Amino acid sequence: MVLVSACDFSDLNEDPNSPTRVTDPLQLSALLASFSYEVVGNEPARTPSLWMQQLAANAQPLTEDNYDLTSTDVNNLWEFTSYPNVMNNARDLDRRASESGNTAYAAIAKTVYAFNLGVVTDLWGDVPLSEAFDPLNTQPAYDAQEAVYAAIFDLLDQALADFGASSVQTPGGDDLLYGGDLQKWERLAHTLLARFHMRLTNAPGNNAADRAQQALDALQNGFQSNADDADFQYFDEVGAENPWYQFTIDGKWVFSRQLSKQYVDLLKTRQDPRLAVQARQAGAVTASGVDSDFTPAPITPVVFDLDDSTYVGHANGTSGTQIEDISSIGVFYSAPGAALTWISYAEAKFLEAEATLITQGAAAADPIYREAITASMDKLGIDPADRADYLANRPTLTAGTALEAIITEKYIANFLSLETFNDWRRTGFPALTPVTNRPQTPNGRIPVRYPYPQSELSTNSASVEATGVPAGFAALETPVWWDAN
Repeated sequence: MVLVSACDFSDLNEDPNSPTRVTDPLQLSALLASFSYEVVGNEPARTPSLWMQQLAANAQPLTEDNYDLTSTDVNNLWEFTSYPNVMNNARDLDRRASESGNTAYAAIAKTVYAFNLGVVTDLWGDVPLSEAFDPLNTQPAYDAQEAVYAAIFDLLDQALADFGASSVQTPGGDDLLYGGDLQKWERLAHTLLARFHMRLTNAPGNNAADRAQQALDALQNGFQSNADDADFQYFDEVGAENPWYQFTIDGKWVFSRQLSKQYVDLLKTRQDPRLAVQARQAGAVTASGVDSDFTPAPITPVVFDLDDSTYVGHANGTSGTQIEDISSIGVFYSAPGAALTWISYAEAKFLEAEATLITQGAAAADPIYREAITASMDKLGIDPADRADYLANRPTLTAGTALEAIITEKYIANFLSLETFNDWRRTGFPALTPVTNRPQTPNGRIPVRYPYPQSELSTNSASVEATGVPAGFAALETPVWWDAN
């Protein structure tokens, strides 16, 4: 899947069996596959899911669960994945597709580039951008996060303009996300705009009401139903399986990433029927993988209690126990052929609910908040009667409780998404207690960013130092620009 830019010797004789460049359809497929597997379903979700206590490391400390994330641990995401594999290839596809009049391909490339750039800057803050892709510059300067966000908005605006233009060639089966449905791609770009506007509601120099209104404006053309969800499909075939299956279930990587006690207890306390979808019952997965002889117990959400032994979480930061004693990630998310959600209609409705809370108040936000919960439960196939009972038990939003209620429900709906980390940093919800067993951060706090990678510390140290972010574990407690919480 790794693609590199190829020289264009269009004036020379060319062997059709040895083309000098990858075609737009092939490059698009590789770009989407790389972004989905290496970014959405990889490190940007895996470590934050521990810090946000949806998952726990059922292993012997120290692990990332104890905030033991080093500059070496994040090298691959920066050095091999985000910059060369995704963003540089997206830029290359954008340029070549624009030159050939394939504006549909250029639009998708810009959208993916903006999406990945958002992941990078949200995890690290200031990052290389204006000088990042010059092969002769091995020590690029870092752009301020505020400038990076301006570039993200510009990229998405350009993408929307491209979606509205005629295209010589349009994608079909090579579009591994939407099968060539450009209307859904356009809705995705609008929904991303809303996500990024809401990210900046508390950023220095920004007005919350203005950002919220811009998010509401974008959502008018964003996702309209669960059918618009950006669900990247995987398959029950060797090498084509869902990344969570590979990482946590079948043993290609580890078995130790299982459900957090904090998260399981939260859903039990709320009598949330999504627990039976987001988690497997304890014993369903063992150190040998899925137990084919395991028979799950029948579950009725109303009988969930904290002493229930059917669904069990592991306490974050503590010593490991037997794999079969703890619940693993649910089949919906971790079956070999499970889809991986990049962004959903449910999230769009939660964005709308929060933006409405800011602009119009809790009473106006309440029905939208309930629509968001409904979208989440419908996507997971929750029985309508259980959904109705759950909604009936949710208090009406009030000024003093609305934000926490919206973000906590969004936290559940965005299970295993990087967005839970972003929302927690900017709002403080859900309320989480740091681990107490040997946290590696200097003050024992939950991390609020990634450390800059060792590759940058070694080869571009002056640019890193200019950011003012310290090296080592101290970096983990240094907020990014928009994190004013």
